[in-house]
Amino acid sequence: MSQTTLEPAATASEAPAAPRRPHWTAVVETLLIVAGLARLVWGQQVAVVADGVDRLNSISVLLTDGRLNNSEYSIMGPLFSTPLWLLGKAVATPEAGIKYFNLVVFTLGLAALWLLLRGLVPGALIRRFMLITVAASLLPPDVGHYGSETFTMMGVMVGIVVVVRGRRRGWGWAAAVVGVVNTPATVVGFGVVGLAETWRHRRLRLLVPVAVAAALILLEILARKGGYVGDRGAKDVMPFSGRPGFSYPFFFGVLAILFAFGRGIVWYLPGMFLPMRRALADLDGPVGIDLARIHRLWLLFVGGLVVVYAPWWAWYAGMSWGPRFFLAGILPAALALALRLGHRQAGLGANLLTLAVLLLSSWIGLNSLFWHELWPTACFNTPQSVEALCWYSPEYSSLWYPWCPGSSPT
Repeated sequence: MSQTTLEPAATASEAPAAPRRPHWTAVVETLLIVAGLARLVWGQQVAVVADGVDRLNSISVLLTDGRLNNSEYSIMGPLFSTPLWLLGKAVATPEAGIKYFNLVVFTLGLAALWLLLRGLVPGALIRRFMLITVAASLLPPDVGHYGSETFTMMGVMVGIVVVVRGRRRGWGWAAAVVGVVNTPATVVGFGVVGLAETWRHRRLRLLVPVAVAAALILLEILARKGGYVGDRGAKDVMPFSGRPGFSYPFFFGVLAILFAFGRGIVWYLPGMFLPMRRALADLDGPVGIDLARIHRLWLLFVGGLVVVYAPWWAWYAGMSWGPRFFLAGILPAALALALRLGHRQAGLGANLLTLAVLLLSSWIGLNSLFWHELWPTACFNTPQSVEALCWYSPEYSSLWYPWCPGSSPT
């Protein structure tokens, strides 16, 4: 869809000015966003766990011994956490500072989006978008840990906004490259974005950032003898388990990533599937940036992730709350939902659909904040042969298990 533009505003004698929202509404919405960010810090466990332990070890080895270890995880994101590592070490331990890295990255990324969109998009839409991102998404577990997804999401998605905005595009591409190198598999999604921009502008040079990202990924793998060569899961009752690397049937991988009750993005990122063209066309206020293009490129990036992770043996992202590989999807999901919530001309059916997605998204945010450490015993405290219950069964889905008899957050 082409960029939405409006004609110059009519004079007072020609037409009455559009009613403005009360100032207190903006104040309340802003306070709710701040409260949501604070809740992410003090409302959940903030710690270095799982893959984050390896990343902390990598940056610690680099800063203390001056060498790179052979970790399979990229050093790119941890490099940017160096100030927090040094601060934590000065106060207590490196982990004391590092554990807040993703919270800092997310907050700075959100602030960058506000600065980039301010004056180009109605303030009410920006605040709705940010409030949904903070309080009605699967964000909390990822920003509370030292994983790679938050850094990659903010680098790529903010970078795309910079590119679309048209000023300092080089900085936008650079931010996206850094984010992609931090999570190498995302180079496929980035490649899809690069191809889309190349097709739009008919300029092959727009593929250069993709080539740079791929080269940096390869260089790091060679320098650290890292990568996922030979990586595989345990053999269990599932018919395709125990195979290495990208050996999972692509068809079943796509079905699972989309619809599996415990990991499917249809259930965990419902706003991503909302149509928003009419809401964007009827937007109440001037738009100086192509929101449709931003949304489309964000979706293309996430679509590329579906393609690359579908054949991966661990498409479900291991022991995590929801589909953490697709965390970047919270931004296009939040944007579409924010637009539809402000669509005053929508019909009854459209409003009911928006309400259903809003309610589900709110439950996702609440659940991921308070119950993301609640692992069903049947999945994880018994032999791995039943771990797949948490990927496919609705009763053992992270979304619905808190409603089951006998579940408890303690």
